[in-house]
Amino acid sequence: MKQQEQKEKKNKLKAYAKYSNMAFQMVAIILIGTYGGIKLDEYIAWNIPVFTVLFSLLSVIIAIYISIKDVLK
Repeated sequence: MKQQEQKEKKNKLKAYAKYSNMAFQMVAIILIGTYGGIKLDEYIAWNIPVFTVLFSLLSVIIAIYISIKDVLK
């Protein structure tokens, strides 16, 4: 019985690590995309932050796509 409990505990820990890693990966993708958009808007110097909005949305879509792909594995 003790070995089964240890296996269950390891499986829960692996799942926690997997989903924590996925969350950090999503945050990193979104931050990098938004930062790139901000810098590009600063470089082009338009009145409307077009690239910030565009890159933010694209990075969210990419992060969701990668997360779904990882979950389905």
